[in-house]
Amino acid sequence: MRFAKILSVAALPMFLFACSDSNSGNLGSNPNPENPPEEKKDSIPENIPDEELKPIARDFSSIWSGKGTAEDPFLVTNEEQLASIAFYVNDSSMTFKDKFFKQTADIALTKDWKPIGIFGKNSYGYGNRVFSGSFDGASKTISGLTINDTASYSGLFGLARGAHISNVVIKDAKMNVGSVAGVLAGLADSVTVENCTIENAEIKGADRVGGLVGEAKHVTVTNVAVTGYVSGTNNVGGALGSVQNGALTNLTNSASVAGKSIVGGVVGGSSSVGDESSISMALNYGTVTGTKDVGGVVATLSSTKIERAGNYGAVTADESQLGNVGGVIAVASNKSVINEVFNAGTVTITKVMAAGGVIGSLKAVTATNVFNQGEISGQASNVGGLVGVVDGEAKLESGYNSAKVPDNTLSGMVAGKVNSSAVITKIYYDKTVAGNLLVVASSFGMELPTGFTTEEMKAATFVATLNGAGAVWSIDPAKFGGYPSFSWAK
Repeated sequence: MRFAKILSVAALPMFLFACSDSNSGNLGSNPNPENPPEEKKDSIPENIPDEELKPIARDFSSIWSGKGTAEDPFLVTNEEQLASIAFYVNDSSMTFKDKFFKQTADIALTKDWKPIGIFGKNSYGYGNRVFSGSFDGASKTISGLTINDTASYSGLFGLARGAHISNVVIKDAKMNVGSVAGVLAGLADSVTVENCTIENAEIKGADRVGGLVGEAKHVTVTNVAVTGYVSGTNNVGGALGSVQNGALTNLTNSASVAGKSIVGGVVGGSSSVGDESSISMALNYGTVTGTKDVGGVVATLSSTKIERAGNYGAVTADESQLGNVGGVIAVASNKSVINEVFNAGTVTITKVMAAGGVIGSLKAVTATNVFNQGEISGQASNVGGLVGVVDGEAKLESGYNSAKVPDNTLSGMVAGKVNSSAVITKIYYDKTVAGNLLVVASSFGMELPTGFTTEEMKAATFVATLNGAGAVWSIDPAKFGGYPSFSWAK
């Protein structure tokens, strides 16, 4: 913190660093971002005795009412006040750390939006500008958010670090942008996001694009929903494009999602360094289209635990001989854990490497309590009603497939290919649907899973067989055609 002799606020540079990021510099003084005047960069007196030094406090009373505390937050009621947050963060390097904002009215944006927080240099040549405060949308709407700029790090917040964002509702956003882009935030680093909704969004970007957040690191995301259309190239997700070290709970995507590689209905790619990432209660209802590594809920899962996840949307992948496709997960690897997941959407493939009704490729991962009811059609080197390829020290336990798979020698009602080190136990299939189809297309001396008729699979005795000593499975005649499912699944 720099100190200055006690002077009037008007006699001092407008932008000091009371809430600044570590890369801050001295900037202009006019709060109007349209026409900031130039200021002398060295206007703070030097060699002032310590007894005359006093910290300078900013007065925002002419912009927002409130004091910026948790008890008395800055109140945001209109477009100008919302844009002022972006102005002070981007042009004056104020992070607003430990400051609180609350939206108190619906806001309709009439101008192209400048994200709050920027990565890289601003117009003055100074480095990253981040938002580190707390923003409570109070469930009021922000409508008409429009960004037409191929620069990266786009969203309501371009770059948020150490922030808390809650109760934000964004309607009818239209974004034609570059990489690291999400309607709520482009990059969220060490951020908590709670109770946020994105309605009828249209976002088109490049790498790391999400309906909510483009790239997320060390985040906690709870209770979010997305509708609309999300598209990009790599790492594209209906809610989050890319996640590293995240704890994600109760995410619902109903947006259509399209990309090339690593495309997921809810999350594009999830990984962790050190602590395990987690995904719980993630549901996708939107269509998912891509080329390589395409999943109905998550495209690539590495060092991540996922439980209670399901897909209802159609999953489609065009030609990629190295690609993996799954109704829920395209590729699960690196000691991830999968429990209570299902697919009820169709899976359509064109010349991919591995495709599964639930998981495309299972590599050294444990997957328990899984089922598939989505028909698989098309061509792949390895196709399975549950898993395309079961590889390494993988374990697949307690589950079934009741849907059709392609009738050829590369397809199996349960799995396409199972390597000798893998373990498959308590896995079943509907032999009424299967007819003469293979159970496992390629295996190494394994005992093949057991088939039951459709009638047998809808009986209480089959539920008991799946549960064993547990109580995960149940039957509701009104759900999933009367086949066994999970109590939380709709």
